[in-house]
Amino acid sequence: MTDRLDPAGRHAIGTCTCCTPDPPDRRLTCAGESSGPLSGAEQGPKARVENTLLRAIMPKAETRRAFLRAVGGATASAALAEVFPVATAVEAVAQGAPLEKKKLAVGFIPITCATPIIMAAPLGFYAKQGLDVEVVKTAGWAVVRDKTMNKENDAAHMLAA
Repeated sequence: MTDRLDPAGRHAIGTCTCCTPDPPDRRLTCAGESSGPLSGAEQGPKARVENTLLRAIMPKAETRRAFLRAVGGATASAALAEVFPVATAVEAVAQGAPLEKKKLAVGFIPITCATPIIMAAPLGFYAKQGLDVEVVKTAGWAVVRDKTMNKENDAAHMLAA
């Protein structure tokens, strides 16, 4: 079975930029290198923060691209700065402060869409980010909500429409 996270694996199954007409991340090449000017290593903290904000506000790539084509990057940057403290976020990113909390409890309902939350622990994804995560199975959505509100859970699995 081909590893989808391995750069060579992406090429083998046709999910890299050279094989896919509209890949989810246009900046990844077969070698796993960034092909665009927005790679993490090349862009400064301000550009990373702005890029993250735009992706959070407009998760659909088509919408985001149309917006940037219509108004331009400088106008988008100025608009973000008007509604979000970009400078403060850039300072926080640039400082590289230690994690606020390393031991977390994450509540979930045992359904298929919770698989990434559940499997991240045994696969070591949480540990790789310096987190000690306890994944807590709960009986229903109301229990997840109540445990989160009572601060028994630091995060919770949820469905989004």
